[in-house]
Amino acid sequence: MITLTKPGQLAINGGRPVAEERIPIHLPYMDESDFKAVEDTVRSTFVSGNGPKCMEFERKLAEFLGVKYVLFTNSCTTALDLAFKVKQFPAKAEVLVPNFTYTSSALGPLLNNLTVKLVDVNADNGNIDVAKIEQAITKNTVAIVPVDYAGNPADMDEVMRLARKHNLYVVHDTAQSIGSEYKGRKTGTLAHVSTFSFHGTKNLTTGEGGALVTDDDEIAERAMYMREKGTDKQSFLVDNKDRGFYEYVDLGSSFVQSNLLGALGIAQLEKIDWMNAERARIAAYYKAWLQDVPGLDFLKLTGGATTNWHLFGILVPPKHRYWIMDALRAEGVLANVHYTPLHRNKFYRGMATDEEMEGSMAFFRRLLRLPIYPSLTSLQRTRVVEAVKKVMSALPE
Repeated sequence: MITLTKPGQLAINGGRPVAEERIPIHLPYMDESDFKAVEDTVRSTFVSGNGPKCMEFERKLAEFLGVKYVLFTNSCTTALDLAFKVKQFPAKAEVLVPNFTYTSSALGPLLNNLTVKLVDVNADNGNIDVAKIEQAITKNTVAIVPVDYAGNPADMDEVMRLARKHNLYVVHDTAQSIGSEYKGRKTGTLAHVSTFSFHGTKNLTTGEGGALVTDDDEIAERAMYMREKGTDKQSFLVDNKDRGFYEYVDLGSSFVQSNLLGALGIAQLEKIDWMNAERARIAAYYKAWLQDVPGLDFLKLTGGATTNWHLFGILVPPKHRYWIMDALRAEGVLANVHYTPLHRNKFYRGMATDEEMEGSMAFFRRLLRLPIYPSLTSLQRTRVVEAVKKVMSALPE
């Protein structure tokens, strides 16, 4: 255990910073097994898309999650796009999307000529407010896109209950929640389709990458065609057909991923449980040392859920939020805000008002992120806690 030092003058006011070297908000975790996996695959010379390492990664990830189909894609954004391409809903049909999310959650339907209808989120954790879903459903609604903010699963029992009641398609945006569980089931198994991200900021990273996950045979079959430019190349590769060509059978685009990154995914997957457990240890440390700090709250976890601690958020007094962020950064802790509610962004402006999105605004105005990743050292964890305590004890009037 490293002893916390007594706070001095704030660095933002000219004092000495808590951390001599700045502590990044995020670093991907990679070790020699990752480097070797990529090197060996480069040397194999099979570096193009949907190669044997990609397929091995898909098989192993399907086993890890407990699903029938995993399609490795070049991003979660394209996986979301693909999740709506396969359905071909009527033009302008409505899709319910939480207002506090990354733009990709809304781009999936928008890129397929659908209408996004924003739904407010819980003020204490940023997940879709299930109490507000049903009032947003109309005769034109065809789908819901719940999002697991920070790796904390949405209330999927209620989402799926409403989906069954109104015959809606559910695309679960699990970009941040690889390894999280909801009532004993891993995310990726809770909806018609789920979409993961393996971006460089995620718990499991391939640099860029994503996956479409489903148990639905028809969705999986069509998605296989559509991610390979609308061809039946998947069958050609898997069945080892020797006819020398494959057919163009559907619309599509190029959503496949490089064999190099399939190899990296395999190496990352082998240690995902350890990486998530390390994040949980850091989160427990933060919560133990910061639980009694006046004016500071933690994000509320969904009942029955186990998060992968993709992000560690704190909720602070709204009027001091930016000052606290700047003061923490001056102390060497690169805290930041995360997401502006969609309706506050130029592209989505006019879809809703601050008053209609009260929960989103309340959450956004209080939220700050602290560093959390497996390579965060014990000393760095201590410095983060010291900085937060130092700054929160000196809030301006």
